[in-house]
Amino acid sequence: MESSTRDEPATTLVDAADRSFVESLAPGAEREAVIASLVRYRAPDVLRPGDALPEVTVRRADDLASVELAGLVRGRPLLLVFGSFT
Repeated sequence: MESSTRDEPATTLVDAADRSFVESLAPGAEREAVIASLVRYRAPDVLRPGDALPEVTVRRADDLASVELAGLVRGRPLLLVFGSFT
């Protein structure tokens, strides 16, 4: 991590859900590595529950047809799951 982020408190770098865990770690390389990973991969400021849907085209799993993400919602909640199902 850069020296500017090393001097900032962990509470300003990580999502609120991770703060107590990060603060429980002793200062040192392990804590810095955890903070760097959380900041890089959690991206809490990108999209949160309740945010407007981005304009995205996705493929249906059954026939791989392209569909606008907003067209799947139609006023209902939408849950996106990313992962490998093999």
